[in-house]
Amino acid sequence: MTNKATAKAHPMQGLLKYHGMKDSELRIPFHDSISVCLDSLFTKTTVEFGNFEKDELIINDEIQQGTVLDRALTIIDKVRLLAKINDKVKITSENSIKFGEVKGLGFSSSAGAALAGAAFKASGLESTNGWDIKLISRIARLLAGSACRSVAGEYSRWYSGNDDETSYAEKISTKSDLDLKMVAIPFPSGYTTESAHKEVLTSSFFDVRIKSANIRLEKIQKSIKNGDLDNLGRLVEEDSLELHALTMTGKDRVILFRPETINIINFVKQKQKEKIPIYYSMQTGPSIFINTNSDYIDEIYSEISEMGFNAIKSSVGDSVRIEN
Repeated sequence: MTNKATAKAHPMQGLLKYHGMKDSELRIPFHDSISVCLDSLFTKTTVEFGNFEKDELIINDEIQQGTVLDRALTIIDKVRLLAKINDKVKITSENSIKFGEVKGLGFSSSAGAALAGAAFKASGLESTNGWDIKLISRIARLLAGSACRSVAGEYSRWYSGNDDETSYAEKISTKSDLDLKMVAIPFPSGYTTESAHKEVLTSSFFDVRIKSANIRLEKIQKSIKNGDLDNLGRLVEEDSLELHALTMTGKDRVILFRPETINIINFVKQKQKEKIPIYYSMQTGPSIFINTNSDYIDEIYSEISEMGFNAIKSSVGDSVRIEN
């Protein structure tokens, strides 16, 4: 007998980003963070518990081993512990963009969220706990910190907390508060988020960043709830530059921008001079987001595409959900 479920989750754009872990095993950061999910991108994952010979993970039709499998099993092992089961697992997952193709679009977030949601359902935990978003977000966090925010969906806040119980995400606003439109421009990068988390700790500005982020946190949340795109956009730009300043001032002086990244920033700044509500946002890596509203999204998407970039247009995405 097997227990099987499929879940779908959306990757997120960090609005107030985080870098550095005060507990790397539990993936607990130094401060809260806020993000928004993208509905045009997704990870869909099927989890099946049963009498299999071994645990197996397949992503986009490729069998995974090593670190990728180990990270997925951090979620599975937590679910097995909570559900009091010992069954082996078969995981089949697909992304709307090829695994490992881009950096900075948060696919570890949707991967962790979809895996946690499917495992929660397939293990029988839903029958005893209900569809507990807070608990699912705590489980997803074990694969990638940002995954807990993809569980909550739309606009979500990850409360950093101090232990497993207090580090979780919840939805703080919906697209009815701010119907953000986004253009994502992905670029590949060999620099890992894990490396960035370690690198920023060596920056002399790290403590200042924590204080700055905590002040900006409430301002960003208020801007979303008030539907204030202009204020949100300026705050997110500031946060993005501050985040990259940390990696640039760490011991290895890592610069993650590409010339194309700078070109898009300059494009955004020119549009701002024309009084168009358009703002850029970056996470770890050279990939970049453009945030705007429904009046300008098609125009901006068209111009970015004409510049030769592989752009992805998106609205606000929902929380993790079961597909079957």
